[in-house]
Amino acid sequence: MPGHRVALVTGAARGIGRAIVDALAADGFHIVALDLDFEGSDLVESGSLALVRYDLTDIAGIAALVASLGRIDVLINNAGVQPGLAIDDYTEAARERALAVNLKAPVELIRTVSQQMLERHRAHPSGAAGRIVNLTSVAAFMAHTDLWYGVTKAGIVSFTRSFAARLGPQGIQVNAVAPGPIDTDMLNKAAQPERRAELMQRVWSHRTGTPQELAEVVRWLAADAPVILNGAVIDVTDGCFLR
Repeated sequence: MPGHRVALVTGAARGIGRAIVDALAADGFHIVALDLDFEGSDLVESGSLALVRYDLTDIAGIAALVASLGRIDVLINNAGVQPGLAIDDYTEAARERALAVNLKAPVELIRTVSQQMLERHRAHPSGAAGRIVNLTSVAAFMAHTDLWYGVTKAGIVSFTRSFAARLGPQGIQVNAVAPGPIDTDMLNKAAQPERRAELMQRVWSHRTGTPQELAEVVRWLAADAPVILNGAVIDVTDGCFLR
């Protein structure tokens, strides 16, 4: 994919990730779409879209994965799991999967992808070295019924700021987006009907946001946000959470 900006999008097969793929492709990006499984997805591999199947619980393999992908200008850490369990109902396996996919994998992706970005920037020091966008949640800022989900989303906020402080002076932007309720399978599975009704009363438009609306915010951060925006967490909540 030489000559084009290349974006790696995790959790790309459906939902928010799928919408991000469309938004970035419309902006001229070539996309590396990564997911555990593309079954049921309408993504079709092409000259500007590569599909990569990878299990993000395999943290040890991420460095080799990144090395195999070639140039990456933008990293979108979108993949996530929300078991929707009370703390006493978590198994060790469910807890470790949430920690791996939501927290450990994006940290390792940033670590390895940023090394590649900086090496390329040192060789060709024009423009920005790279951009990284992490998907967190307003669950990071509140008491959440799914404790481990909230913990991992709060961790994303923390490592976004830490990586911005580390990488920003070297030309890499690291920002995050914290959505409120977005109409995805994850929300529909995790939110009980009474909880969903409560959320809709708090949202100013009384509806869930769409993946496409959220994807446009991600696209702006990946392509057009000014370089002085670094270490920021942008809430996309339609008023349901103000801080």
